[in-house]
Amino acid sequence: MQAIVESVVASREEEFQAFFMSEAERIRRLAVFLTGDADRGADLAQEALARTYRHWGRIKNHDPGPYCRRILVNLVRSAHRRSLLERRHIEARPPGEGVVSGPDRRVDDWLRLAPALKQLPPLRRAVIVMRFYEDMTEVQIAQTLDRPLGTIKSDIHRGLAKLKALLGEHEEEGS
Repeated sequence: MQAIVESVVASREEEFQAFFMSEAERIRRLAVFLTGDADRGADLAQEALARTYRHWGRIKNHDPGPYCRRILVNLVRSAHRRSLLERRHIEARPPGEGVVSGPDRRVDDWLRLAPALKQLPPLRRAVIVMRFYEDMTEVQIAQTLDRPLGTIKSDIHRGLAKLKALLGEHEEEGS
């Protein structure tokens, strides 16, 4: 009997390890995009993966990726609610301060985009990042976040409009 239990536990460990190896880095990067902070993003990604592991027996036969991403978005939303007052009083660091960009243009783009993304509400930020960074379809995002498809489309439209306005302001300031 103990051999059967050990086999089941080993199988669970192997299955989760395979999921972890294939998804952990993507989950961490998504968390960094959602939070705009590498350390906080890494902490929230770790927490999302730990919660996914706790429920592994229940979700392993389904696609655990969206489950883990939903946990992550909910963690980001919770953190946002807790720190809303604090963030209102802390001024955002000017883009590029203290960072040396190399020849890779993506660093410069990230430095422009990160402060703008922080100004979007957490769910709208999540929808934008999932759509354009995770390359998820609107339907996949709706399923992952358990929100109506029309709401997702609206969030994408409004989020992009807000980002365009914010990034347009930054470009004018730099001119």
